[in-house]
Amino acid sequence: MRPVSLLIVGLSPLLAAQAAATEMFGPDYRPCGDKPNTLAIVECVQAKTKVSDRKLNAAYQALMKNADPVQRETLLNAQRLWGRYRDANCAFYGSGEGTIRQVQAAECARAMTEDRARELEEAAKP
Repeated sequence: MRPVSLLIVGLSPLLAAQAAATEMFGPDYRPCGDKPNTLAIVECVQAKTKVSDRKLNAAYQALMKNADPVQRETLLNAQRLWGRYRDANCAFYGSGEGTIRQVQAAECARAMTEDRARELEEAAKP
């Protein structure tokens, strides 16, 4: 197996394109948008986020398993920073007045988590 760093470098163009694949309020959101109220919409979106989070964690673990110690440290730091960025970015969408902000924050988390899960899944492929 090639080292993960070479794999990631080789996949950089693919990962860059993949990172933009999930759009907020796109097709993956629409079933949730049909719910009768804000609470139901947010709960639906959060359930989808949990599924993506499980995918993300599985891919992360696979990468960590196959990485050398230096790569593990780098991946750990990157993942921590990504999590903080996602949280801060989605807090922006959740700030302000109106219940739509709750939906926007939840959808931001869903879309970003789905993107990161796909990115790590691609990087974890042999």
